[in-house]
Amino acid sequence: MRFVFSPFLSCCHAALLGLALILSACSSRSSLPMLMVERLNWMDEVALAKQVKSLPITDPVREAELLRTMTQRGVAAGLKEENVRRFFTGQMLAAKVVQEEWLRQHPQGVTSDVKVPDLKQTVRPALDAIGQKMIASLAKPRTPTASAAILVEAGQRLARAGYSKTVSQPALEGLEAGLAP
Repeated sequence: MRFVFSPFLSCCHAALLGLALILSACSSRSSLPMLMVERLNWMDEVALAKQVKSLPITDPVREAELLRTMTQRGVAAGLKEENVRRFFTGQMLAAKVVQEEWLRQHPQGVTSDVKVPDLKQTVRPALDAIGQKMIASLAKPRTPTASAAILVEAGQRLARAGYSKTVSQPALEGLEAGLAP
């Protein structure tokens, strides 16, 4: 007996394959949502180092240099300049909010037995490596459906990591801009 459902099964197989590709894009160890959370997880240490050294949260010169560098790297990876700029602007705004929240929670600093991270030797190289992984992830081709799934996953991961809506909003807006065609 011959089955007449082969086109239907073929369609289902293609849909399942597409779903598997979307899920693997979202759950890979270097996925944008994971990298966004990883980057923000460094911000308590950034805030601590800045507090100990009496540095302001905002450093317009450093931020402009970082944005220029990341934009150049993104363009070299085949991304649109505006998308990269808006993506990293959103991540940087979210990072500042995390630092501001940390400083409000720790106005007197922390106990003297806490090791203060070195911004130049430890933190910035780690953030630079995360930024490069973000660019590589942004440069991966994806469908609009996969982009939407990444945006949803990012919101969920940020919430699970305990980040406020004030932090999540600029991060997600930046992600949406970065994922734009």
